[in-house]
Amino acid sequence: MAARLLSLVAALVMLAPASAAAKVLYVGDSLGVGTAPYLREQLDEAIDVDAETGRPSSSGVDVLGSLIGPEDDVVVFDLGTNDTDPAVLADSLAASRGIAGDRCLVVATLNRPPLNGAPVEPLNRVISRFAARDPNSEVVDWREVASRQPGLLTDGIHATAEGYALRAGLFAEVIESCLAFGAIGDAAPAPAPAGGRDHTEPALEPEPTPTKPPEPKRPRPPRPIDQVAADVARAVAVGLDFG
Repeated sequence: MAARLLSLVAALVMLAPASAAAKVLYVGDSLGVGTAPYLREQLDEAIDVDAETGRPSSSGVDVLGSLIGPEDDVVVFDLGTNDTDPAVLADSLAASRGIAGDRCLVVATLNRPPLNGAPVEPLNRVISRFAARDPNSEVVDWREVASRQPGLLTDGIHATAEGYALRAGLFAEVIESCLAFGAIGDAAPAPAPAGGRDHTEPALEPEPTPTKPPEPKRPRPPRPIDQVAADVARAVAVGLDFG
């Protein structure tokens, strides 16, 4: 009986699916340049980073579209600091959602003084509205942390080494939360939405359509791994000798 049990356990192990390592895609600007090295140290998951100083969110959309692949589980869109027009940022967030498909999309609030006379508060309102209406988005509240700890910054925008390490920790926590709650998309990226809409009031999502109540789940047919597990449990419970 012992030999039979060992063979059943071996079969169970061989049939069990291997867990694939999660993968993160990060697109950012100069803050991403400073954050990424610390984020790599704090994440267990593989991460691809494309960050460039001075990058506006509209350029980041193109980069995201060119880099994303089916192996990416979480998308970080860490952009907006170099934007001045809230409507442009709203479009970029909507486009990034379209590209990310059903993956968890991580964004961050912005902390900077006025840029070319444009304050940061309208941009942060756009980010807050977007996240509130998108259940598969998560927000790193960098604005709140930087406002409470100005010593983390060197020039009101960029951070010290300590500040970047803390910022990376915020992103790592949110990314791990995405993965822990299963906010991972397996579908192919959706195409970015076409332009041409009225920007008078940034529209962050289409009008909701009525949804049908979920259909009851059908019983799943037994898999070989389930049968092997049942055989092992039965053998242990009753001492059955399979010969």
